[in-house]
Amino acid sequence: MSPVRRALQPEPVLAEESSRWVYYHKPIIIMVIGGLLFAAGTVIAFLYFSRVGRVPYALGPVCLSIGLMFLVTGLVWVPVIKQKVRKGLIRDMYSRRLPI
Repeated sequence: MSPVRRALQPEPVLAEESSRWVYYHKPIIIMVIGGLLFAAGTVIAFLYFSRVGRVPYALGPVCLSIGLMFLVTGLVWVPVIKQKVRKGLIRDMYSRRLPI
């Protein structure tokens, strides 16, 4: 096959790229991290307010707020990716990769 014909022919999309994990792995990881931070912040805040242990004052609220921020960011990111996949914007981005 000539180089011109190879350049004009669209690249086949790999089976790995067509799976949903390729698109949604970052928001899922962000939501898991956010959920874990939120849960840790809840436990630390509970320990502080129940005076069970010596817990720094700001540690619980900081973990709560950062965890909630990560969780909400991941939750908002999922519909944005879903809309881009539906419009084909992400698939076009993967199909335009240059061969190495």
